Amino acid sequence: MLQEPTYKEWAVTACQEGNLVRKEEAVTVEFPLRLQVNGRLLVNLLCTPSHLEDLVVGFLYSEGLIANGEDILDLKIKDSTAEVKVRGETVAPEGWVPWIATGCGQNVVWSGPFRGNCLWEIKISSPLQIPHQRITRLIQLLQRSSILYQKTRGVHAAALATPEEILLLREDIGRHNAVDKIVGHVLKEGLEAEDKLLLTTGRMSSEVVVKAARLGVPVLVSRSVPSDYALWLAENFAITLVGFARGRTFKIYTHNERIV
Repeated sequence: MLQEPTYKEWAVTACQEGNLVRKEEAVTVEFPLRLQVNGRLLVNLLCTPSHLEDLVVGFLYSEGLIANGEDILDLKIKDSTAEVKVRGETVAPEGWVPWIATGCGQNVVWSGPFRGNCLWEIKISSPLQIPHQRITRLIQLLQRSSILYQKTRGVHAAALATPEEILLLREDIGRHNAVDKIVGHVLKEGLEAEDKLLLTTGRMSSEVVVKAARLGVPVLVSRSVPSDYALWLAENFAITLVGFARGRTFKIYTHNERIV
């Protein structure tokens, strides 16, 4: 499909220093993507219309609906519909329960026997250690590199990074979507994540921690704060959770042995 615009100009009336001024402002495009798997509608994703293949692959993997990239036999995106063929049975079989997640757009999260059995086996054993000064530098890099956010102030960003640099950055109106775009690209390109960090501007909910665990990253860093369930999951997955990373400050919530 042709790349849809990620923002549009909109005429607004702004109050500036006590005066009303007419001006053009950039607003984020909210794009409805229908995700059909093996001929069945699985979910409607409200997203920013960029890197949509990454989003689809990352969503399916993060939710445990595919085990690896080879499970996707075909993926076509036309207009506002993504059609995917995957190995095996049609997804979301009997026994799976949809949950309404806390992310933007009221994400649906699938919970069922397959996803659960695989999920609780995850233990991140990476020996990665990061000088604490690198955390603040990476978050600053994430903010400076988020071009669409600087334009609209209406999207979240996620990035895959080494302790030295950001390797991959994605932006989306939904914080979960931004992370899924990272996951999808890593899966498509066969990249290693076990010695990397996952950075996000969004709040660290349980869903984001699960996505990080399935990706295999040992360190998750956010400008925001985690929920209690996110902390419990990170502790059990052996993920280092770093939150409230702003300026030169941050808080390490779990597995602080990786930050030195």
